[in-house]
Amino acid sequence: MKQLIATLALACALVPSVSAGGGKAHWSYHGDEGPSHWGDIDPTYSTCKGHEQSPIDLNGQAIHADVLPPAVYWQAADIKTATNNGHTFQVALDRPGKIVVDGKQYEFLQFHFHSGSEHTINGRRYPLEVHLVHAATDGSLAVIGIMFIQGKENPALARLISTLPGTETSYSPNMTFNLNDFLPPRWSTYRYQGSLTTPPCSEIVSWTVFDTPLTASEEQIKVFETLFPHSYRPVQPTGRRFILKAD
Repeated sequence: MKQLIATLALACALVPSVSAGGGKAHWSYHGDEGPSHWGDIDPTYSTCKGHEQSPIDLNGQAIHADVLPPAVYWQAADIKTATNNGHTFQVALDRPGKIVVDGKQYEFLQFHFHSGSEHTINGRRYPLEVHLVHAATDGSLAVIGIMFIQGKENPALARLISTLPGTETSYSPNMTFNLNDFLPPRWSTYRYQGSLTTPPCSEIVSWTVFDTPLTASEEQIKVFETLFPHSYRPVQPTGRRFILKAD
């Protein structure tokens, strides 16, 4: 694993950063193109200055409510693409299934990682967070966020790291993956309405964030810290939004 980290770090250093924004204005997590400037560097990013932005801190202000967690209908599926886009490691699967939130159906799109976590829980930032992104037919999104804490090696994460490109590229590995391997043993969740956490920051996301983290080894976490250091947006004001906590 140490040799893998060193190899990935060297490969990343040799390739210039590219935008994940599909040819729009370049953004970054640092400096003049960092989060505090996103709303100004391109007119299409103006929503980044909105009032229902993500991520947020999930804390004691949450209202305990009798709400159901997402109903998940996932199955093992082929990995279509494994992508290093300069900002994150993103994985697309071939028809792995859907989730249902408040009676609304969302089909799986992709999952990706942030190093450290974007959401914080009672002010605590975790070393890694994965976002499982799903879309409804009306264009709205439902995203599940799951934290990782340093501990035992994560077998699912180990398989994924073996497919992670060390340079900014995308390819199709000959591998299947099951999203159920990301589910924590305890289903205590936070729910709130928010946004994409990267430009254009569209406020179209129903967020579900699990309270119970998974484990990842120190070396697994270092892979993401090496390739995508500090790849998280600072927490945003909660404003007048309700955060619901379901135990």
